[in-house]
Amino acid sequence: MSESKFKAYIPLLVVAIVASVITSVVVTNRVFPDRVDNLATAVATTAALPLPFASNTTSSIALPSFADVAEAVGPTVVRVDTERVEQFTTGDPHMDWMFRGLFRGEQVVPGTGSGFIVSPDGHIVTNYHVIESSRKIEVTLTDGRKLRAQVIGGSKESDVAVIKVNAKNLPAAQLGDSSKLRPGDWVIAIGNPYGFDHTVTAGIVSALGRSIDDGAGNTLATGDLIQTDAAINKGNSGGPLIDMQGKVIGINTAIIQYAQGMGFAISINSVRDVLSEMMTRKTAAESNDAPRPWLGIWYQQLDENLAGYLELPDANGILITDVYKDSPADKAKLQKGDVVREINRKSVTPNMSLADEIGKMKVGDTVLLWVWRDGQRIYVSVKLAAYPDEEPDLR
Repeated sequence: MSESKFKAYIPLLVVAIVASVITSVVVTNRVFPDRVDNLATAVATTAALPLPFASNTTSSIALPSFADVAEAVGPTVVRVDTERVEQFTTGDPHMDWMFRGLFRGEQVVPGTGSGFIVSPDGHIVTNYHVIESSRKIEVTLTDGRKLRAQVIGGSKESDVAVIKVNAKNLPAAQLGDSSKLRPGDWVIAIGNPYGFDHTVTAGIVSALGRSIDDGAGNTLATGDLIQTDAAINKGNSGGPLIDMQGKVIGINTAIIQYAQGMGFAISINSVRDVLSEMMTRKTAAESNDAPRPWLGIWYQQLDENLAGYLELPDANGILITDVYKDSPADKAKLQKGDVVREINRKSVTPNMSLADEIGKMKVGDTVLLWVWRDGQRIYVSVKLAAYPDEEPDLR
């Protein structure tokens, strides 16, 4: 086709194309008049579906507010500050003994945890590892009062302990039923992470019946553990895990380092009997107005290396590392460096707790101690006194 003939057909091609477009639009509007409207309607309908976050269902399934629960339970949560003495160790018993003799061989290590009040007369639940080996325990209440606390009882296996302050009419938390928990339930943690008092965090129950180990092959907390993504950090240990009814269903106890959103709490049902026994035992003693007997020493358990250095035949005994001024031990002339081998004719073995043995006695009782001092065996009688309200000075 010549160029002149092609140009003659151009107007006809343009008309055909325009006519085709017009025909398509007309047919589409005639045959499918609701297509665009249907799309808009579909979008609107989808937005109106009863999704959890849809505005028309806010009253029934909106995210809850935790403020009321935190306000109700918050006053029962306390801060627990501790001091414990750690012995320097070089790995060489001869050097360790020199350090203990010349430089006291020890350092005071502070610690911070949480707890919650479970009785108006001052019983407080916390983790055993929070107060373990502490020489001083101080509790700070929400009203700012700082009170000395005494250990009533503890279970290392369960990682729970009960301590007590001398106070009345305190707000007490209610224990719930952890067996009713389900993965996905809302929970709240209150505690003192990194010293930030009464921090409230919230999350869900991630899983139930968990168990974790301490890295050395030992199970941490023998009771069932509740896994939660509520933020639990250092200092939260011993604080309560709370359900939406404001009841304690767990004791916050552990985190996995470098993991996010993985905290663990001891289910309250797994330790309920242990806690009840501890509180009942103390309540019975208090009903008789029995003061707590006190010897007045700091000590450490012997090991094979230290026993060998002291030329003892075995590791039965405790080494006195400090004596409190004007204590029963001080008045009986016990000294730092003495080794107590027997108490009331009973051998002091690694399985015996000297504190428990003293706790079985009464104020005014006389304790007969077999003491190893400078290579000699001597007997010392100590008359027990009442445990002081304030921390005395070391000699």
